Amino acid sequence: MASKGNKKVNRPRASAGNRGAKWALLIALVLLVGMVVLLARLTAENNSRPTEAPTAQTDTRSVEKPPEKQPVSPEFQFYTLLPKQGNQPPRPAMQEEGVADEPSAERSDVKSDVRYVLQAGSFSKARDAEARKAELALLGVESHINAVDVSGRRYHRVILGPLPGKGIAALRRQLDQAGIQTTEPRRSDG
Repeated sequence: MASKGNKKVNRPRASAGNRGAKWALLIALVLLVGMVVLLARLTAENNSRPTEAPTAQTDTRSVEKPPEKQPVSPEFQFYTLLPKQGNQPPRPAMQEEGVADEPSAERSDVKSDVRYVLQAGSFSKARDAEARKAELALLGVESHINAVDVSGRRYHRVILGPLPGKGIAALRRQLDQAGIQTTEPRRSDG
């Protein structure tokens, strides 16, 4: 009998063609990566170059320099930066309708020996009140801010004083010229 154990089995060997395909794939991959790197460098160089290259060479001695700009002195115009509307209390209805402005009892009763306070604004935002206080400081007028709650809302009032009664009229004129409206003078409690 023939021996069954000596049967030859055809097993695929690692052929040279299969090895060659692996090397070809590896080389193609390396070339592809090299091309991508080269393309990236060329693109970066093109982006770093100035957009307009000089078309002809010029003699730098004949080119006129633009006149040097003189440094501008800083002029801080505080009043143009601050909002001019919306920061004042509403006017009474009589003034809006054009009724003649009659001097109030408080205005005529300002006494030089009594101290008064003025309100230069009431703001819902603290930063607006701070801006008004700074505006007054630039005019040389001292003020302070009182925070009060009215009908469940918080307001920040800019208060001037207590001031002597003899300087109230001049101060109100100065503030009016600067565009700052004030309330009628009230007697100071303190």
